Amino acid sequence: MAATRKLESWDLRLIQGFTLPGVPEEVRAGFVTALGALGCEAEFGLNLLQTPLRQPRPTRAQGEQWLRQCYLLGVRLQRISGEFELATQSYLGAMALAAPLPAAMRPARNHLPDGWGERFDATPGVWWPVQGSIAIDREPIEFWLRRAGFAYRHCISIGLPSHIDALEEALSLVMHALRTLPPSGVVTREAIAISLLTLTTEMEGDLVPHHLHDLDARHIGLLNGIATLLRLTPAAGADLAADVAWARGELARARAIVMAEPATRGPVTRPLQSKSGDLWARQMLREWEETVAQLEHLRR
Repeated sequence: MAATRKLESWDLRLIQGFTLPGVPEEVRAGFVTALGALGCEAEFGLNLLQTPLRQPRPTRAQGEQWLRQCYLLGVRLQRISGEFELATQSYLGAMALAAPLPAAMRPARNHLPDGWGERFDATPGVWWPVQGSIAIDREPIEFWLRRAGFAYRHCISIGLPSHIDALEEALSLVMHALRTLPPSGVVTREAIAISLLTLTTEMEGDLVPHHLHDLDARHIGLLNGIATLLRLTPAAGADLAADVAWARGELARARAIVMAEPATRGPVTRPLQSKSGDLWARQMLREWEETVAQLEHLRR
């Protein structure tokens, strides 16, 4: 068991993976501490986001508790991702000033390439392998919260599903990187630098500004969105009949778009040919039809 723990525990890899010749101990220790804190939050967050799978019939209290935990997780991630970025810059700066790796610690250059692209591209990449994804059939978070007494239309209006998906994707990347971190000397310093910059970009460059914070008055971030949901009581708009009526209104708008002439449909998010535009509009129509059916099923 001790050997299994040593091989599988990501936190035991940190010191071994980032102890490089020439990097001062205090710089490495500060960086490992910051990355370790981010890893702890990522591990906690991924477990938190699996709560709907374990509680398919949530109460209002359980829904509120889950939202509050997600909110506090987002607050902590704001601070920790900023600290991680600063620690990363210090570590990379020290690594750039350090002496080159001894020959015995340099990775072999005559290794067989792992992928077809590596035969033609010598650019160093991240240390972690491609992350495989397993599709888990679970109820969308907006319907899970609807079961807990929160208005479906409010969850959609604040963009909660996309924010939760982005949070899960970012935390999954952090855990995948930590669990596959090789010992020192296995990858080049250039690959380490690219990997760390990728993680800081994912957290501080994307998740925090685009999903935790508000982009503008019309695009509410996760933190303000959750705070808004928690302020709303069941009497303030969580009536299921109101959700059904709202979804039917959106369905009627989608049908109007499908029935309209292509020239009157207005711009879309990316250039589409007329046939592709038809497919895009009909897909939107199908999604709203399924949403209305699911909400009516909940009401029954």
